[in-house]
Amino acid sequence: MIIRVWTCRLKSGAEKAFEKFALEDALPLLRRQDGCLNGFFGFDDSQPAKAVVVTVWRDLEALKGFTGENWREPFIHPNEAGLLAEKPRVEHYSLLGAL
Repeated sequence: MIIRVWTCRLKSGAEKAFEKFALEDALPLLRRQDGCLNGFFGFDDSQPAKAVVVTVWRDLEALKGFTGENWREPFIHPNEAGLLAEKPRVEHYSLLGAL
């Protein structure tokens, strides 16, 4: 399994809009993705806030089904693009165990 960690600084004051995007757009999209086993959205209390999205994927093929062949690059949904203050970073980890 693969853990994908996406981070990005939000534009100032975009926290509520990011929360709305996560609940109304991103989570429903991820729920429909074959092989997406879990997903978490959040942001910290800095100003401007830094957002994080952590997803867990069954395998690389499932992740590629969502991102395409450029799976090492951040996926940016059109509805979130205007909320971001910078290019997102994305990192991938092999899942070793879970609770």
